[in-house]
Formats: sequence, structure tokens, C-alpha cells
Amino acid sequence: MKRAASEKTRTLQVWRKHLIKHRGNLQCVCEFQPGRFRKAQRVGGCGRTQCWLCHGDKLAGLATLRERRAAAALCEGLVELTRSGVERS
Repeated sequence: MKRAASEKTRTLQVWRKHLIKHRGNLQCVCEFQPGRFRKAQRVGGCGRTQCWLCHGDKLAGLATLRERRAAAALCEGLVELTRSGVERS
């Protein structure tokens, strides 16, 4: 809930801008749902999942920060394992 609270002002601004586009004809489902504008909108992004500009790293299959850290930890663990094996013999 902390994230929702911190993004509340931006969410309401986006919601109000969307309602202005209706120009008085409030027949859209978004009329009473300001929370639907909280997620899926990147800063300067279009929100499409297949957009190479917004999601190029995901579509290209590049490793995330978490995956890179895990790979580094694995390599360090293997180095330690081989060092301990050499010291024992």
C-alpha cells in the first residue's frame, strides 16, 4: 500500500486528464475507477508490451540485474569450491 499512497497524486492527475478527454460524456467504465491508471504506465512509455523502445531489454532477452547478480554469485561460489578442493589435496 505504500507504493499506492506515494503514487496517489500522479494517479489522480492522469485520471483527471483522461476524464477531460471525455468532454462531459461520462459513459466510460473509468469514471469511478481512478486506480486503474496507477499501473502499466511508464514514464515516457507507451504501455505496449511489444514495444522495443519501452521493453527492448525484455524482448532482446537481456539478463536482469537479479539474474546478473545470481550469475556472479554462482561464479564466485564455483571459484571458492575449486580453491577449497585444491587446498585439501
